[in-house]
Amino acid sequence: MCQRHQHMLPNGERAGFFIGDGAGVGKGRQIAGILLDGMARNRRKHVWFSVSTDLYHDAKRDLRDIGCHANIIDGCVELDKETRVLGLAKTHQEGVLFCTYSTLVSRGKQNGGGKTRLRQLLDWCGPDFEGCLIFDESHKAKNYQEGSDTSSKVGVAVSELQRLLPKARVVYCSATGVSDIDTMVRGVHVIAEFCSRTWFYFVRSPTPTVYKPHPGY
Repeated sequence: MCQRHQHMLPNGERAGFFIGDGAGVGKGRQIAGILLDGMARNRRKHVWFSVSTDLYHDAKRDLRDIGCHANIIDGCVELDKETRVLGLAKTHQEGVLFCTYSTLVSRGKQNGGGKTRLRQLLDWCGPDFEGCLIFDESHKAKNYQEGSDTSSKVGVAVSELQRLLPKARVVYCSATGVSDIDTMVRGVHVIAEFCSRTWFYFVRSPTPTVYKPHPGY
């Protein structure tokens, strides 16, 4: 995976990686290992997305169990609490920011609600962000099609975040899309919609849809 993240795609974005191991394998521990490696390489900011705030404690446990003692920030609400008159507290300017997909499409209470959580995340990461964007349970960002009015809000936000952070080391994790061969073949279409940095792409055709590696990937 580290080798994959060294590869830059033709559009200038860093290549991504998809983890499709089944339930119970330990994807949380795998993610923790990826983040620990990043910290050891002096990349001090990472963002971990998942489906529920309750999973923050699981993420913290997985990181601590492998010896990663970086600051683990409990979502944008904690960033709000640690924002002072002169800006964000130094203790929260780096670490692992754990967020949910629902947070990504919401607005903060500060600044009269004018600042989206997406904007807040982008500001925290900074324009030259090269840390990890972990999309755990990444199938939650499905139903995205570029230019379509029917795309889900989460799908649009996930796509926009990747577009605005081209150097980020993106990791997609989901057992749902690849639970068996039949599901994987049907799921590639769904995954390809929002996992914009993975190795596959799809060609729409009347009979049937053709899946093959992208020539530039």
